[in-house]
Amino acid sequence: MKKREFFDLFRSKKTVAVLIAAALFGVLLLFFSQSADKTPAQNDDNAEYIADAENKIKQTVGAICGGDVYVIVTLEYGRETQYAKNTTENSEQTVVSSGSPLKTRTADPVVRGISVVCRNGADPVIRQRITEALSCAYGISSARIYVAPSGR
Repeated sequence: MKKREFFDLFRSKKTVAVLIAAALFGVLLLFFSQSADKTPAQNDDNAEYIADAENKIKQTVGAICGGDVYVIVTLEYGRETQYAKNTTENSEQTVVSSGSPLKTRTADPVVRGISVVCRNGADPVIRQRITEALSCAYGISSARIYVAPSGR
C-alpha cells in the first residue's frame, strides 16, 4: 500500500467515524477495567492506610524539623490477601471454611513514594535525616523520597 492510498482512507467519513468509535471503545474498556479491579472496600482500605501513613510521617518529620509539614504518600499496590489453595495435578481450588475462602495471609499496601514539604527542607542535614527515617520506616529507596522546603 502506497502512502497516498493510506491517506486516501482517511478522506472517507465512514472510515474516520469507525476509527473514532474504536478509539472511544478502547478508552471505555480501559476505564472500566481499572475501576473493576478495585472494590469500594479496597479503595476505603487504601485511603485509610494512606491517611494513617501521612499522619505518622507528619509527626516524625515535625519532630525532626518542626513547623508545618505537608505529606503525600502514593502506593505501588493496595492491601493483598492470599487464600489457601488445594492444588492437585490438574487443578487448583481455593479452600473454603464456613462458607468463605480461608485466608492465609494479608499483606499491607506497598508504598511507592513519599513527598514531604517542611520548613527546613532545604537544609541538607535535615533532608538526609528525613530521608533516612522514611526509608527505614517504609522500606523504600531514598530515590523514592522527595523532601522540599516550604515556601513560607
